[in-house]
Amino acid sequence: MDYTKKPVSSADHINLLKARGLAIADEQRAERYLETIGYYRLSGYMYHLQKRDKSHRFLPNVTFDTIVDTYKFDKKLRAVVAEYMERIEVALRAKLTNIYSLEYGFYWYNDQALFSDNAVFISINADINDKFKEEKEHFVKAFKTNHPGETRLPSPMALEVLSLGKLARLYKALATTEEKKRVSKEFGLIITLFESWAIWLANVRNICAHHSRLWNKVMTPDRPFFSRKKEYRFNDTLTEENSMTTYGAISLINRILLSFNPGNSFTSKVEALIDEYNINARHMSFPDDWKTTATWHHERKTGLLPPAEGGLPARG
Repeated sequence: MDYTKKPVSSADHINLLKARGLAIADEQRAERYLETIGYYRLSGYMYHLQKRDKSHRFLPNVTFDTIVDTYKFDKKLRAVVAEYMERIEVALRAKLTNIYSLEYGFYWYNDQALFSDNAVFISINADINDKFKEEKEHFVKAFKTNHPGETRLPSPMALEVLSLGKLARLYKALATTEEKKRVSKEFGLIITLFESWAIWLANVRNICAHHSRLWNKVMTPDRPFFSRKKEYRFNDTLTEENSMTTYGAISLINRILLSFNPGNSFTSKVEALIDEYNINARHMSFPDDWKTTATWHHERKTGLLPPAEGGLPARG
């Protein structure tokens, strides 16, 4: 079917929203938001506030500020999630490098015998080789200047040029060895869980990096696996069915953070944002009584996943 909609001015969009029952106190301000953010982008924060019929009428007491506040909340939520995803990404690089380099040397990533997925092995090494040739990173150029005979980057540098998504695929492609088990154990998980969670959370990280909507999001690719074993289970508020939601992302990030960054402020910052913008957390698949039953509150009460030996000191 052909796309038949025609371009509409911001002023006409304002009239459309008013016709659908949206209260707009300052139309000039609303028009500025539409001009700088875009109607389509803001519309992603409107649907849950409209009737589920062809009229698209807004629910009672919904204002333009309600929509803008949700947009602002989502922007800050992405920033918080990105901050703590960075910690996981950096920790994964460090643990892969430390564990594998001590056992197999700095060029372990270039050893095909350590991989069970040859296609990923070839792809990852091609990416690293491309970055080596491009010299876009200062540390790559400095390494080649100081070591003119070298044709490969040592692991600490090689993994720095890989994104979290590629790091996650690299880990999954590794053959099952004691070293691979040790990496997952460092994050408080077994191999199959960490493989799945790392790949799925890379999708979450990309949502944040590309400024896409995280609030009220169902992230469909690569659903994370769950274990029935008690030590890896969440409480009943998180199931496989709602694991791909914003609530699921926050729960998984928090669980991994607990393994190496105990006492972090991740969930406290998320909760503070929800309160600051008066957000209905159910739109992110939070349980009704989330302030007492959310997975992170349950883990705090039960002492699930105590800090891993040698974990980082508590910090915000």
